[in-house]
Amino acid sequence: MDIEFFGANCLRLKTKEATIVVDDNLSKVGGKTIASDKSVVFYTNENLIDENATKKARLMIDSAGEFEIGDVTVTGEQTRGHLDEEGDENASVLQFMYGTQTVTVLGHVHPDLSDAVVEMIGGTDVLVVPVGGNGYTLDAVAATSIIKKAEPEAVIPTQYETKSLSYEVPAQTLDEFLKVSSLQADEPIDMMKLGKADVESGQTKVIVLQVK
Repeated sequence: MDIEFFGANCLRLKTKEATIVVDDNLSKVGGKTIASDKSVVFYTNENLIDENATKKARLMIDSAGEFEIGDVTVTGEQTRGHLDEEGDENASVLQFMYGTQTVTVLGHVHPDLSDAVVEMIGGTDVLVVPVGGNGYTLDAVAATSIIKKAEPEAVIPTQYETKSLSYEVPAQTLDEFLKVSSLQADEPIDMMKLGKADVESGQTKVIVLQVK
């Protein structure tokens, strides 16, 4: 599985049989949508849905459940969103299984995760975590706390300050997250190729993907 990052919380996951796009709201923040007629678009929150993406996509999914997209199994667990009132659950945590490996996308979740979500993300190979904070999404402290609970092999941070995009709520920098988390980060890479060489047992490391 190839994983690419386009800014905000937008990712593209590609395998031999599937092209999956997560949280493509790029046209709302000064970018260009990446969805196409070959892609299935998943949204972690209905507030992120962008018609420019959904019109182009083969299929759009914004609800919890279990789905088979080509050779990828997708599980969505409903949870409280970062801006939800207590008792509301308007966000979804998405987990993508390819072969024996998993990529879990948190989205803009409330930091107090339910037991079901904590169990779901525990031991995932790759955890995608927004770190921009400022009241819009998880900040560096909350993201680090969740990473410690999940104990993933690798973390991909998202929703941090990006010069090419203009967020409604200014985002904190990637450096702020790296400083708070004290996690090791290698030099930014263009794409993560999920395979045995990418995630190895041991200390969690940060994978910084260059914004496309």
